[in-house]
Amino acid sequence: MPTLQIRAAELKDAEKLTRLVNRAFVAESPYIAGERINVDGMRELLARGTFLLGELDGALLAGVFIERRGENAHIGLVSVDPDRQGEGFGLRIMSAAEAYCRQAGFPEMELRFINHRAELQHFYARCGFAPTGRIESPEPARAKVPFHFVQMAKALI
Repeated sequence: MPTLQIRAAELKDAEKLTRLVNRAFVAESPYIAGERINVDGMRELLARGTFLLGELDGALLAGVFIERRGENAHIGLVSVDPDRQGEGFGLRIMSAAEAYCRQAGFPEMELRFINHRAELQHFYARCGFAPTGRIESPEPARAKVPFHFVQMAKALI
């Protein structure tokens, strides 16, 4: 299997990263109105956290956003190019996120996803995450159908 090159995103990556995230999150279009993020929103994320990129031969295939929330790391916008899903790039970008969080000294990683996306619970469980029992409500203005966010966490120490 080809080696995914991992690096931290820079401001110059905002446009291509925005395209990747919106393509990867099209699976949420039955539940949430509009694109997942715009370029300005991506620039804001890049200013407040770290976005790890996974590239292969210069092509952006995967990404994951990491930011501090309290003592823990919040993982978000886990994205894999839809044309390359199922090839192991999601597991590799999550492994890179875990290594980054361990190196940064976070005691725990947490994430959330839409409850209708049961396949994500299985994927994150494969990555070592477990349900916390906590749920969050979405922004009502963007919700097309009733849903909630399910939270999962992984201890790092």
